[in-house]
Amino acid sequence: MKEKFWKILPYSGYVLFIGMGLLVFFVSAFLVVVVRTKEDQKVVMPAVVGKNYIEVHNELQRLQLKVRLETKRIPEKTDGIVLAQSIASGKEVEAGSKIYLTVNIGFDRITIPDVKGQDLKRARAILEKVLSGEVYVPLQIGAITYVPAVGDEPPDTVIDQIPLPGKETSSGEKIYLLVTESPNEKTFGAKDSQSFDFNSFKGMPTPFVVDALQRKKIPYRINSVQKPEFREDSGLVSKVELKQAGAEITAFFLQSSESLKYDYELLSYEIDDDDTYSASLKYTDPKDNLEKEKEILTSQKFKEDELVYFMIYRGDKTKLSLVGKDSGVAKTWKVEGKN
Repeated sequence: MKEKFWKILPYSGYVLFIGMGLLVFFVSAFLVVVVRTKEDQKVVMPAVVGKNYIEVHNELQRLQLKVRLETKRIPEKTDGIVLAQSIASGKEVEAGSKIYLTVNIGFDRITIPDVKGQDLKRARAILEKVLSGEVYVPLQIGAITYVPAVGDEPPDTVIDQIPLPGKETSSGEKIYLLVTESPNEKTFGAKDSQSFDFNSFKGMPTPFVVDALQRKKIPYRINSVQKPEFREDSGLVSKVELKQAGAEITAFFLQSSESLKYDYELLSYEIDDDDTYSASLKYTDPKDNLEKEKEILTSQKFKEDELVYFMIYRGDKTKLSLVGKDSGVAKTWKVEGKN
């Protein structure tokens, strides 16, 4: 019996070796089939010509297509519209295929000029001729917010702007100006705020409206934030209503998918203690590269658990501090965009 066992043992080793080899072969073959099937997965190319690239980007990503963009400028056509696609719509292609899209740049590329400190007439002239490459193009003014002059600020002068100077954008983007009132314009204070038409703030940047209310010593609150129908309305005021406690602002806001260098920022905080609060904003002025500070909320009462909103327009680095008169620093935000 022992002799038979020792005779059979070498053959069983061969059988085991061959069995293991076959197992490895079949597993490898299976993996090859799976990988090749995955690589050979077919997708149908959608029709994207005539659509805005932002609208079709996610769909092309879902189809695992590698998009390569080329640009062309046709001023008569909408900015961002897809003019051509390298793969015809309806054609079956492998997932992972490259597709080249030609996208229209309907506007000239520009750098936002600095008009702060200029009188309004001079600022208008600068914005009418903004350099784009080797030609000049006009930059449209979205709205002008007039505020009373403070300290030694000269009248009829631009004291702030949105977007900030240095932003690289298209000539289709509107610029908003904060301008000191001229002597001929009637100013008003808290006493005659009842007769003021708060509808005039509609369509103006929320930070500018806040500045105007602060200068006129009218208490305010951003009590509601809505999603805009159009992206360009983000950051603008929808309406302002005068209530017993002061002005209530409804603003539009759309959160950007990435932290841009220049953008609106919406900040919120749930009050911990009943107190009188003030908020100050610290930022670096790109004009002289010096850190400056201004108060955007002055001695207003808030109750515990009340939700407070702030909307600012920031550049590189901005710091906002909310401080209670008795309770001290409630919250500090440090916001910074990317290049």
